[in-house]
Order: sequence, then structure tokens, then C-alpha cells
Amino acid sequence: MSLQHQSMTGYTGYPGLDWHALMQRRVAIMTIIGALVFNLLLCFVNTRVLPVRDSYVMGVEMLLIGAAFLVLIGRQLDIYLILFLYLSYMMMLFALRGEVDLKAVRDMLVPVAFYLLGTRVGDLRLADTLVLVSAAIVIFFGLFEYLLTEFYLDNFNVLGYFLARGSLLPEETFGATRGLFISGIRPEPRTLLSFLGQHRVSSVFLEPVSAGNFGVIAYAWALFRSDMRARWLTMALALGTIVLADARFGFYTCILLTLMVPFYRFVPRPIWLVAPFLMLAIIAAYGLSTGTEGGPNDIIGRLRVTASILTQLDLPIVLGIATTDQFTADSGLAYTLTKFGLLGFVALWALFIYAPMKSPTAWRFHSMVIIYLLLLMLISNSFYSIKTAALLWYLLGTAHRIEWYPGDPARPYLVGASAPVERRANGTRCREIL
Repeated sequence: MSLQHQSMTGYTGYPGLDWHALMQRRVAIMTIIGALVFNLLLCFVNTRVLPVRDSYVMGVEMLLIGAAFLVLIGRQLDIYLILFLYLSYMMMLFALRGEVDLKAVRDMLVPVAFYLLGTRVGDLRLADTLVLVSAAIVIFFGLFEYLLTEFYLDNFNVLGYFLARGSLLPEETFGATRGLFISGIRPEPRTLLSFLGQHRVSSVFLEPVSAGNFGVIAYAWALFRSDMRARWLTMALALGTIVLADARFGFYTCILLTLMVPFYRFVPRPIWLVAPFLMLAIIAAYGLSTGTEGGPNDIIGRLRVTASILTQLDLPIVLGIATTDQFTADSGLAYTLTKFGLLGFVALWALFIYAPMKSPTAWRFHSMVIIYLLLLMLISNSFYSIKTAALLWYLLGTAHRIEWYPGDPARPYLVGASAPVERRANGTRCREIL
């Protein structure tokens, strides 16, 4: 094929792919893997090259989000409408509060950008590969951290990185400037495989909470994708990440996701729609009735922390028209209220619950994501972190884009324009990927 003909036809070397589709795939790969590892790379720079400021981290995050949005630009109005409504609402809140909160804007740009990227690329094989490769990267650096801790810290001084960013204060580290993250060593015995010691492995995420969250996401995708190549290897890597991080939340969530598999199709959307607000009401009522001020670092104790935080938020803060100095990162419910207000919380959650999908089969993975978010809201705001959120929302967008064989959730038969076109047994054309 001549170069002139290639240029005229948009030939890329990949059957069925034009240049725009190929660019979308490449951006998906770079942004998903980039979101996974950029903190590790910046930590290396801070340790071996030059100090890193928090503005550098924000700059990289916006670069990743901007790259995802860049390939989404087109004639479809959905992106522009969603962004216009969201940014208009946030500008109204900022005007009422008298200050601008860029982090709140970023928190919601991540799911919008990567969910829409997943729907545009619509490539199931690519999604499977990204999960497997991401899990392999996480395990590799996790074992590096666990087995060669001192050499790891020589190149990735995690504590120094967070001090340089301003995420930790010197008094919080008792003057230490080298070491793992402050939660990288559990003061009490391990919950998972106690013989591994008190070291909670953080891997590329630099803190163990995100490592546990990643393990849940990778496990959920492999659980959903019953016909995925290397499915059991992906599950093993995901569970290995959870065990190395001693992530109790991740371990219990994986068990629940598995036990719920037969029941996802029976739970209607309205139930999921009201679930977080029912939890919010119950926990706030518990906090008001008991006057709890928190508890130990276990599940019950973290629920008490959430109850305590919620009882200290007055009505203007709950509505999003006033700010607070209250620390809310230990409660995803409280954090979301303070960032987006109650009306914004309701609208964003409803938009998520009623997101359109091409096949009911996608509801299985959608339900897993709902459970993951609901449980994580009780104890942390870490589900907003781009380190794990980029992959999560990309996978959800991909699942919503796929059409599946009716009655057979293991075999998709139609994906986006990036898949090669073949013929089905009945002679009709489809984009078959398996």
C-alpha cells in the first residue's frame, strides 16, 4: 500500500482502526498507566533529583485529565453539556462560599473524563490488558518495597516526598524525613497473614489505602469478566496486592462482591439511588444520639469517626454554601457534602446510578462499583484519588459501551469502532473480539 493511499484511507496498521480511534487507544493507555505510576515517578525525582512541590502533582493530574478530554472533543454535545452544568454549579457554590476550591473541581473531572474515554474507546481487550498490566506493575513494585525496603527507600523516599509536597507536617512524622508513609507500618498485628509482619505495602501508590482500593477494582473486573484471558492470574495479583497492603477493607469488600454475584440483577436502581442518603441519615442519627467522638482503627471505630464528623457539620456546610476547617478525609460522605453540597451529592449520585448502558449485563459490574463506593464512603474519601479512579471509571465506561450476547454475560459481541469486523454464524456482520 502506498504512503499516499495510507494517508487517504487513514490506514494505521490495525484493521478497523482509523487514526482517531488509534489515538484514543494510545491516550487511554498513557493516561491510565500514567495515573497509576506518576506519584512513584515524582517520588523518585524528589529523592534523587530535586524537591517536588504539591503544584507539580496537581500539574501532572491536570495533564492526564486534559489529555483524556482532548481526544473526546467532537460534535457530540454530551461532554460539553455535562461540563457546563457541573462547572456552573461549582461556580455558584464558590460564589456563595467566597472562595474557589480547585480540588473539588478536579474530584469530579476525573470520573467524567475517564468514564467518557472508556465509552469512546469501547475496547474490551484493551480494558482487560490494562487491568492485567496494572496489577503486574503494582505487584512488582510491591515486592520490591517489601523484600528490598532499604534499597527501595534509597530511591523512593516516600516520607520525604509527602513532606516536600506539604501533605505531611514534620510534627506528624516526629522529625523523621526518610521512610514509608505513616500508615505503612501497622501498630497492631496484621489482619491478613500475620507472619508477613507489620509492613503494609503501598507499591506504586506510596500509601496502602490506595493499594487496597486498586486490589478491589482489579478483582471486581476479573470477577465480572468471566471469559477474560488471564482472569485467574488477574484475580491472584489483585488479592496479592490486598494481602501485601493488609487492606482489611479490600479483603472484606472482595468477599461481599463475590457473595452478591447471584443477586445483582434483583436490586433495582432506586434502591441504590437512596442507599448513600439512608446511610447518611442513620449514621448521623447514631452520632447525635451517642455523642461519639470516634473509636479505634477498626470497622466499628471508623464508622464512629464518620458519625462524629457528620454531627459537627451545620446546615450551611451540608448545603455546600459555607466552608469548614473540619477534617473530613476519613469520611467520604462528609467530604462529599462539604465539597459539593447535598443537592450536588444527590445530582451526581443519580447521574452515576442512571448512567446509560447498551446491555443489562453491564449492570453486574456497575453494581460492584456501587457497593465499592458505598462501603468506601463510610471510611475514606480515597475513591476520588486519580491513582485508582482513572482505571475504575475507564472500566465502567467500557462495560457500558459493550453489547453482550443475551443470556451469556461471558461473551460480548459488539464493541466500539476499534474492534475488527467479522461475520457471525448467521451471516450478519458484527465486531467480534473473542
